[in-house]
Amino acid sequence: MYGKFDMNDKPLIFKVEDIFTDIPGDDKNMNMKIPDEIMEAQGWKPGDVMKIEIGDQGTLIISKKDD
Repeated sequence: MYGKFDMNDKPLIFKVEDIFTDIPGDDKNMNMKIPDEIMEAQGWKPGDVMKIEIGDQGTLIISKKDD
């Protein structure tokens, strides 16, 4: 397991538009907002530096970067 969120818990499902938003003037990138439920479960807060990896099956692995 990668963090506090237990993958055996009920899956969390979100709409794309609730996670990703366009960046005005930038057609190659998007903003990604991590849902509050996940932030709270992981103990993350705004301003934390995050590490994002792509798993072997295309999953996103998000963790708080160590200081």
